[in-house]
Amino acid sequence: MNCLPRFLRGLSVLVFFFAATIAVSAQKKVNGTVTGVDGAPLSGVTILEKGTNNQVLSADDGKFSITLTKKTGTLVFTSVGFNSFEEAVPATGGMKIMLESTTADLDEVVVVGYTTERKRDVTGAIVSIKSSQVEQTTPIGTLDAMQGRMAGVQILSNNGPGQGADIKIRGTSTFSGGVDPLYVVDGQQLDNINNLNPNDIASIEVLKDGASAAIYGSKSANGVVIITTKKGVTAKTKVDINYVRTYSNIYNRIPVANSRQRFQSERLKSGNAAGGGSDDSLSLQSQLEVDLQDIITQTAVRDQFNIAFSGANNKNSFYSNFGYLNEEGVILNSSYRRFNNSTNLNFNVNKFFNAGIRINTSYEFAKGLNESAVLTQLVQRPAYLPVRDYNGDLFPEVFGRQNPLAEAIAYTNNDRDLRLSVFTFGEIKILPSLSFKSTLGANFSHNKINRFSPTITETIGRDPNGTEQQITQYDYQHEDYFIYKKSFGNHNVNALAGFQIQEWTREFSNINGTFSSDLIQTFNNVLLLDLGNFRTLVEEHSLLSYFGKLGYDYKGKYLISGTFRRDGSSRFGSGNRFGNFPSVSVGWRVSDEGFMDGIKSVVSDLKLRAGWAITGNERIGNYDSQPLYSPGYLYDAVNGVAPIQLANPQLSWETTESLNFGVDMTLFKGRANLTVEYYVKTTDDLLYNVPIPQETGFGSIRRNIGSVENRGLEIAIGASPIKTKNFEWYTNFNIAFNDNKVLKLADPAGFETGIFRVDEGQSIGNMFGFKNLGVFQYDESNAFTPEGTRLTPTFNNGTFSGYTLDGKPYTGTINKLKVGTNTLRGGDIIWEDLNGDFLIDATNDRQIIGNGLARIFGGFFNELKYKAFSLSALFDFNYGGDIYRNYDIARNTSTAFGATPHPDAIDGSWQNQGDVVEYPSLQTARSQNRIGVNSFYVSQGDWIKFRNIRLSYSVPRKTMSRLKWVDALGAYVSVNNALVWTNYEGYNPELGTRGNALQPGLDNLRYPNRREFVIGIKAQF
Repeated sequence: MNCLPRFLRGLSVLVFFFAATIAVSAQKKVNGTVTGVDGAPLSGVTILEKGTNNQVLSADDGKFSITLTKKTGTLVFTSVGFNSFEEAVPATGGMKIMLESTTADLDEVVVVGYTTERKRDVTGAIVSIKSSQVEQTTPIGTLDAMQGRMAGVQILSNNGPGQGADIKIRGTSTFSGGVDPLYVVDGQQLDNINNLNPNDIASIEVLKDGASAAIYGSKSANGVVIITTKKGVTAKTKVDINYVRTYSNIYNRIPVANSRQRFQSERLKSGNAAGGGSDDSLSLQSQLEVDLQDIITQTAVRDQFNIAFSGANNKNSFYSNFGYLNEEGVILNSSYRRFNNSTNLNFNVNKFFNAGIRINTSYEFAKGLNESAVLTQLVQRPAYLPVRDYNGDLFPEVFGRQNPLAEAIAYTNNDRDLRLSVFTFGEIKILPSLSFKSTLGANFSHNKINRFSPTITETIGRDPNGTEQQITQYDYQHEDYFIYKKSFGNHNVNALAGFQIQEWTREFSNINGTFSSDLIQTFNNVLLLDLGNFRTLVEEHSLLSYFGKLGYDYKGKYLISGTFRRDGSSRFGSGNRFGNFPSVSVGWRVSDEGFMDGIKSVVSDLKLRAGWAITGNERIGNYDSQPLYSPGYLYDAVNGVAPIQLANPQLSWETTESLNFGVDMTLFKGRANLTVEYYVKTTDDLLYNVPIPQETGFGSIRRNIGSVENRGLEIAIGASPIKTKNFEWYTNFNIAFNDNKVLKLADPAGFETGIFRVDEGQSIGNMFGFKNLGVFQYDESNAFTPEGTRLTPTFNNGTFSGYTLDGKPYTGTINKLKVGTNTLRGGDIIWEDLNGDFLIDATNDRQIIGNGLARIFGGFFNELKYKAFSLSALFDFNYGGDIYRNYDIARNTSTAFGATPHPDAIDGSWQNQGDVVEYPSLQTARSQNRIGVNSFYVSQGDWIKFRNIRLSYSVPRKTMSRLKWVDALGAYVSVNNALVWTNYEGYNPELGTRGNALQPGLDNLRYPNRREFVIGIKAQF
């Protein structure tokens, strides 16, 4: 009887141990590391097993270990200031998780010179955007993604397919010594980033002030753009795929005269109202009308495809993205193709040593456009001239006007560029607080440009001709530096010291020739080589640099940082090769003081900053300080060598001294943030080609000639006014004010460059010409008192009867304006007579008539999120700059028969005595109306662009969890350049300088901007 209870007790013990064994076998231990997007470890992150209360925290080094209650599951990672993240537990191996910071988070890590810092500890002027913001405008190039998002950073895109955009940071600080910032991609310094695939970007930081940028010394005077590319972050190998299809068309057409207006202009130019074409509106000649803008433009298609592979474990990470872009231009026969691969490998060999390599390769093929030939012909060519004959063949040149359709589709302008960039690093942890890092980077590019002009695009009787240019460039950089970071209680110290070597080589060749026929466009079909333009060139350039940085803070409350860099450049004279570039910046976190405790609910964080620095610029010709000689000159029929450049051994660094004062505020517990910056930048020893007396045998010499100042104010406001479980509204507004002034020139009299003039005390970008005050209504309207007051003619029954002044009869001396020997009459322009001599001439009567630099610019962004939907909108704006319509004055004042004026200049021109009009007489004989640049062609260049609107949908995680083969899925539609509010009638008011800093706002007709309709899908596996 006692056996049964013993048996039951034994059975229960057995069952208990069996259940415990099953429970233990169901558990699984998972190890991993949590970092920010910059790779810095994150401590205190909560790691929760989804669906349970089982959780742990990450340690100081970002590592964690959690034992799951089940064999499989999902971990949820959360931390204050970071977006939450979910990741399925891998079958084997550890986990490496990267958390993205929320927008207003002060613990967000930003990349600065050679190191990283928490945003809360930054004492310089730095602005950043992340990959999610880069993606929102579906950009082709990196700069496109930055438009309107960064206070003080002005980006203008007005180029054809594959031509990139212009960027200015805090105004124009130089005349010709390089206007672009320095680009640093994962530590590798580059001259341009046009080939970089935006899909590879994890973050972009812009160092705007000298204190932030001075660690880069010689190339940082125009700011520094630091780009961090993506890395593998999760233990599971992920495949990200996205595809984009875009349809584009031009959103504005330039007014062009029709056939009727063209005939009218012929009559008006000749002064014969009865001549120049048929008056019969039904005649064949009147009916023939070619809409050139419709013929040469198209709805263009762009395809973008990317497939990226990434993964990581506790030791290593990898990321490799293959990208393809194929873009048609909105003008026929213009296009751009790009193939990219970016591979990023990182290795943690052991706890003392880590290394990495980044390889970026690209092949670009741009089919360009001869803008001058196509667009100028488009607006000037008579509308009744056909572009094809009755057989469908292209029409040749007529009346000195080329066929713009032939120029577009028959002219060849191919630009091929193969690039390879390799950057490697190794880092040794010598002590817990001390490490040594060594980097080696190399760039190689081969650029080949082929241009071919067939018979149909040449003047009748000329043979086809072509050009081939090949440019091979390669450079390398090597750095060694020590990094020290140590905390002593409440005292935190960081230091950096190292050196850098950079060398560049450029090989150039150019061949021109006349071809035998149009059939073969390679140089084995050349009839005659143009030996006068046959050139080859090899040039080199090198830099040697020493740099250091020291930073200190107490409790994160009082911060100070200083840098020093010494650069030596081969471009300057032997006595001026080295330049010194120091900086110092300080910060005070006022919000950590006790007296701020009472308002912490309103002002969560308040930091005051100030910085001073000197930065440099050496972007000039490689041999501008040396005498140069060139072969190819004949002496008594003997080939020889001749001097082509004078030496200037005194040539030295262009330096920029900058002051920056900033305020950073976080309000309402992180719901809003405000940044205000005030800066002054003064650039001295400006590098420019200065005209010299012709007796020297040379036209100019490179010199350090003066100084220019930029001062301005920047304001950036971001907020999340509404944030609930299912709905969030985020908004951001930034605005920048910039004033430019030339402080000093070598020649106080100033100088001219094209239609622009540079003077002491004035801004760069001043347009210089005659002031147009209107059109004389009658011949008798040209009448002035000796003091220059204009008289009013009176008429009695159509007969002139005298003048009045202030309503009273005038009988005094009458003066008339003249241009040369021509006395101005009815239908002539009323030119402003500055010196009061009644003789209009270029020496005495030209003045400042406009300025091409914008004074105010910025952007406004909004994003609404509701569950799986997101709607975003971006506006940007430009105010205060003028545009000179050079293309317009060219067609209105041309005396060539083939040039057709603006339609308003025809219908609204002066024809008869008494006409009250806007445009003067078109008579060719009136040279007094064609004396040069004048204010009539200056337009306001203000604009507001609805840059982007995007609606996206991401399939919810809960839904995706049911699909075993796909982790994420989303789709979006967007419109780029949806609307433009502007009074400018040209193709686009958004005009960059294309590298010529002294000529902003000059419109010779650029490739038109386009409105884009975008459809995209993306998936992760």
